[in-house]
Amino acid sequence: MTATSQFKDLNEFLAKHSAKIEKKESNVSPTHTRIPDQNLNIYGGSYIIPREELATFMSLYYQNVFVKKKLEYLTEKQLENNGPILIDIDMRYSIDIETRQHSREHILDMLNLLYLEELKEFLIFEPNKTFPIYVFEKPDVNRLADGSLTKDGVHIIIGIQLDHILQMMLRDRIVSKIDEIWELPLINGWDAVFDEGISKGTTNWQMYGSRKPGNQAYELTQYYLVSYDSRDGEFMVEERNKAEIDLSKDLYKLSAQYDQHIKFELNPKIKEEYEERAKNGTKKTKKPSSKNKVKLLCNDQESDNTIQLEDITDADKLKQAVDKTMSELTFNEYYIKEAHEYTQVLPAKYYEPGSHLLNRQVAFALKHTDERLFLSWVMLRSKASDFDYSTIPNLYYQWTRYFKDRPNGVTLRSIMYWAKQDAFDEYERVKKTTRDYYIEETLSCPTEFDFAIVLHHMCKEKYVCNSLVNKSWYIFKDHRWELDRGETLRMFISVEMYNAYQSKVNSWMNEMQHYDPTDERYASMSKRVKIGTEISSRLKRTNDKNNIMREAAALFFDKDFDKNMDSNKWLMCFKNGVIDIKNRIFRDGMPLDYITKSTNINYEHFDGEKHGEMSQQILKFMEQLFPIKTLNTYMWQHLASVLIGENINQTFNIYRGSGSNGKSMFTELLRYALGEYYSEIPVTLVTEKRPGIGGTSSEIIQLKGVRYAVMQEPSKDARINEGMMKQLTGDSTLSGRALYHEQETFAIQFHLVLCTNTLFEVMSNDDGTWRRIRICDFLSKFVNPGEKFQLSDNPYQFPKDFSLKDKLKTWAEVFASMLVKLAFEKQGVVDECDIVKASSNKYRQGQDHISAFVGEMVGKKEGKSVKRNELWEQFKMWFQEQQGNRKMPKGVELYEYMDNKFGKGKRDGWHGVEILYDQEGDYDDVNEL
Repeated sequence: MTATSQFKDLNEFLAKHSAKIEKKESNVSPTHTRIPDQNLNIYGGSYIIPREELATFMSLYYQNVFVKKKLEYLTEKQLENNGPILIDIDMRYSIDIETRQHSREHILDMLNLLYLEELKEFLIFEPNKTFPIYVFEKPDVNRLADGSLTKDGVHIIIGIQLDHILQMMLRDRIVSKIDEIWELPLINGWDAVFDEGISKGTTNWQMYGSRKPGNQAYELTQYYLVSYDSRDGEFMVEERNKAEIDLSKDLYKLSAQYDQHIKFELNPKIKEEYEERAKNGTKKTKKPSSKNKVKLLCNDQESDNTIQLEDITDADKLKQAVDKTMSELTFNEYYIKEAHEYTQVLPAKYYEPGSHLLNRQVAFALKHTDERLFLSWVMLRSKASDFDYSTIPNLYYQWTRYFKDRPNGVTLRSIMYWAKQDAFDEYERVKKTTRDYYIEETLSCPTEFDFAIVLHHMCKEKYVCNSLVNKSWYIFKDHRWELDRGETLRMFISVEMYNAYQSKVNSWMNEMQHYDPTDERYASMSKRVKIGTEISSRLKRTNDKNNIMREAAALFFDKDFDKNMDSNKWLMCFKNGVIDIKNRIFRDGMPLDYITKSTNINYEHFDGEKHGEMSQQILKFMEQLFPIKTLNTYMWQHLASVLIGENINQTFNIYRGSGSNGKSMFTELLRYALGEYYSEIPVTLVTEKRPGIGGTSSEIIQLKGVRYAVMQEPSKDARINEGMMKQLTGDSTLSGRALYHEQETFAIQFHLVLCTNTLFEVMSNDDGTWRRIRICDFLSKFVNPGEKFQLSDNPYQFPKDFSLKDKLKTWAEVFASMLVKLAFEKQGVVDECDIVKASSNKYRQGQDHISAFVGEMVGKKEGKSVKRNELWEQFKMWFQEQQGNRKMPKGVELYEYMDNKFGKGKRDGWHGVEILYDQEGDYDDVNEL
């Protein structure tokens, strides 16, 4: 921020920019105001702050409010055309409301289902261009002292430039649709809830950190980064850690006057309405209303199979409509009826008030299965105590507009999993009755495909086929998907499926005993027994099983399985469950997690008392490795960040140290703790050119889902490929192909690490390279009994523990629990460490020959000058002496560095500097490296 030394504090700055003074000179309206309150002795004011002084103002404001913790009451005028989208939600309740009525999910649904969807109609979004969304809320609701009402509110900034005509159009659309997704006990109408003055731009915006007198200030509670995926026309909304926002540097981005947000082109479809609004001001143009008439069509188009939603006014009519839909299904559409049955056994937490998020997950899963399952969703919702049948047309509007199929979404398998977890007895009942139905169906058509349908019904939540070409299979076991190759499924046919048919044969034989042999029912049962027995025999024959497996592959096939596999960067699988770092929970693994990797150890929540002895051993080990406290803290945070499949800090950590310094034991402990999330990779990954690590390498595809990738010692004078290193440490992707599989592109999740005594040659001097590199020095020396080195060379010496390698395996689980605890706290953020930074800078100086030369040989001196030819000749001599036969940088690079360091040079060279031939004299400033 701009220097603030000319002003003592914020009050002095505001006094100098009072509108009473500035307006006389500039004749402009105030840019900021202070809200007064005589009862609290708070004096108001109006101020005119020029744009060129905003940085100074924001710096003083930050110091006053966020550093000195002083209360402030400032508002800021909105920009006319290039400001962000501002949303002020004012919610009012009766005084008996004592707690917040909306949740995080309410905000997310409003943003995802309304604001972002409507913005698609307004603007033409481009892929790979992100924009932020900031959500602000007060800590508590405000129950007025006079007992009249309870107030609550939300402030939102969407980081897109949008003029106020479009903001009013957007507001009007939200007001007309918000009641479709929000159910709150408000006493003010939606038109009053969404502040019109804010959207019009006529009302000032409360500055972040300020407040109304006598009230709490709004706090940043949610922070999202949004990008547009042109492949499916959907937004990707990623929640970010609020700690990433450094208010000392980024406060201006949370201002209504920030004018550098991204701008998108206006969608031609909205142009006519926009021009009409512009002509009529911000007055809303009315559209003719029409009654919502919706018909659901089943397959048989010749029959009278339409369902008018407005006619469904009670439970009986709803059941009739559902029965009609189900009756139209063919045998091959068995999965639709099955989805309906499993949905209806879900317990109250999926439909009663407060089930908002779970109920919508069910809707997504049903629509993914088949569009005709809309009424199944309605039937589940209708069990709620507050359900209103008149809302069904609106529910259908949401179903068609918002519940779109998305990659890595929920499916029928998800519904079955929820039923199994939350209503196990009912789940088993549905499973058995539908299984018996499918078995009965195969009696009249005993083909391999029909048997495959029975098999799919019996275990579709447990098996998946990920390649029809290679017939490769996965089984869900121990909280994750494991490669199976279909062998256990073949055994399932011979055992479980065989037993199911034999059980039916036995029941038919028992029923036969009740009939006379002349009875038609006896003949019918006898026929069933005969066919069932023949089928049972076929289920044990190799050729028949091969044919069933061939037919089953298409039924079990999940075309997105490989793409979704290990793609959730926040999840990590242990033998006994899954850690969800984002939501800070440990839970059972679910099929829809798509996890295939595991740490192969158990997780147990860290308990200082229970794990005290072992955790102290681990802490001692880490303290010996990193005896300096700040470095020790950095390494703990660095390791905790590795659990998250995103290099949030975009760093390349280099573990440097000579022999017997503990690097190998350190990475060995990581290997035991991370299991399959740990990988050793060749150093050529960052030394070869990009084509050298091409897109068809099985070595590359094995890195998918890996969290910690470690490289060992490069050869002397090995040169790093800076572009490849940037790709591997940034928010990027890799492409590879497993043997006999299609090429696949996946997001990089691993944190790149190098263990070495010898550092790379780094030819680039750009900040994009050097801001990533972190030198983590292993300062300690582990010595044999009786062995000792000079303390001046090795101040940190510790005796070797010859049993350490055996201890590492026993430490793994407690060590992992300590890392998880820290990961929950830090969410992947690693604080800067002065020691690491200093070592990294020293490395840069050693590699940046131009910087080293200028620092050593050039200094500021009034009245002196350096000519270009003189500088170049001196640099050549210096470089040859220092670097020998290594490739010399170009002269233009030297001149550019001088321009950046001492200002643009004149034609004859640079003035105010000289070459330090003798390294002596009185200089105003010698450049520090």
